[in-house]
Amino acid sequence: RIGGFAISIDYNAFARHAASKEVADQTIFVRETLPERQLILGIDRLDYTKGITNRLEAFQYALERYPDLHQNVTYVQVVVPSRDDIFEYQNMKMEIERKVGEINGRFTTAGWVPIHYLYRSLEFTELLAYYRAAEIALVTPLKDGMNLVSKEYCACSLEEDCVLILSEFAGSAAQLQRGALLVNPYSIEEVSGASHQAYHMDREERRRRMRNLRRSI
Repeated sequence: RIGGFAISIDYNAFARHAASKEVADQTIFVRETLPERQLILGIDRLDYTKGITNRLEAFQYALERYPDLHQNVTYVQVVVPSRDDIFEYQNMKMEIERKVGEINGRFTTAGWVPIHYLYRSLEFTELLAYYRAAEIALVTPLKDGMNLVSKEYCACSLEEDCVLILSEFAGSAAQLQRGALLVNPYSIEEVSGASHQAYHMDREERRRRMRNLRRSI
């Protein structure tokens, strides 16, 4: 027997919790620590399919190519520990941390650190606060059966003034392609260009795209 069973999220639960006072207060705190900047968010398990190092290289290329991003964006990359007792995953973690250090060492200026790196799981309230605070989400796995982070981000984007950048190789791309900026995660030019496009996207287009995404989910 073959059956089709849709995988998604409890949209109403995410939207309801995102609107709670506790999440709203923590969202304000996150935004106050990064004033006058757009927050770019990546949240991934430590896994080779997630393309985290590819994304970091794309962000580095964006900083090289688009000086107007300097001091105007902050990239927060959350990596959730996974299989860290396996040698290859330990090497992947070290490579990610090396790349973060290289980029920050090269581009950091007084009052601005380009990348904030967190290697830990987030509490549910903290996770939703980051979703709400981020103007741009980078969800660029090299291959993913679905990827629910893309849907959770949209459900929590209550103000709808934000942009989802999504890998064309994520399963959710089939549903979300009309509102997201689709990219080939192997192409640093595409991902960096989409990041720059998202940064400059006007509020009306952001809201139109995000409204379509949230309605679909």
